[in-house]
Amino acid sequence: MEEVPFFSDNLQKRPELSKSDLRRSQLMMSALEVFTEKGFHQASMDDIAERAGVSKPILYQHFASKQVLYLGILEERVDVIVEQISNSIDSTEGNRNRLEAAISCYFRLIDDADLGYRLIFESDFTMNSDVRALVEDVVAQVSRTVGAEVAKQTGMSVGEANILAGGLCGMAQAAAWRWLRLGRPLAIEKAVAQTLDLAWNGLSSVATTSSSLTADVLHLEDRLG
Repeated sequence: MEEVPFFSDNLQKRPELSKSDLRRSQLMMSALEVFTEKGFHQASMDDIAERAGVSKPILYQHFASKQVLYLGILEERVDVIVEQISNSIDSTEGNRNRLEAAISCYFRLIDDADLGYRLIFESDFTMNSDVRALVEDVVAQVSRTVGAEVAKQTGMSVGEANILAGGLCGMAQAAAWRWLRLGRPLAIEKAVAQTLDLAWNGLSSVATTSSSLTADVLHLEDRLG
């Protein structure tokens, strides 16, 4: 599918976009909103056309089917997610700072109002092989990006580094997603800091205020050492 960058606050000010590309971008933004609100199966091309303020024939001029439109959105989001995480790592120095940048990027992507990240990881259409492949692709690309940095900094083999990177990425993604689902119970900066401490120092870094079963479990390694 032709790539059209559609997540932009200033589409009207982008002279490099033709009228057709601009219309296509606007349709994709409207479709993203509808898919996120209703899911793939409950959303219809009528819903999307109405949201975009166009007739359904015009929508079909740009996208042959609802599935083609949905996959187009996911493809664009995969590219953006990988690029943003890669840039966040490249723009910092020091391993701890790089890890913090990657974790922060996960949280901010999930928190982003454009909802693209949430659409990828909480789709009701993930049983579709094409959708599943795109979801797996973003996980693999991000893990390879982080793994390459881990290998460079530690001297690990690529295989070893990728396993570690997969664990780090999974932790960041799961923590950020849980933070969102719990209704953002603490400031995003604090959530990032806590996740960073856990990833960097392990469970022994988690502060406890009193002796309890939970505290004992968290410091089990210390007590056994």
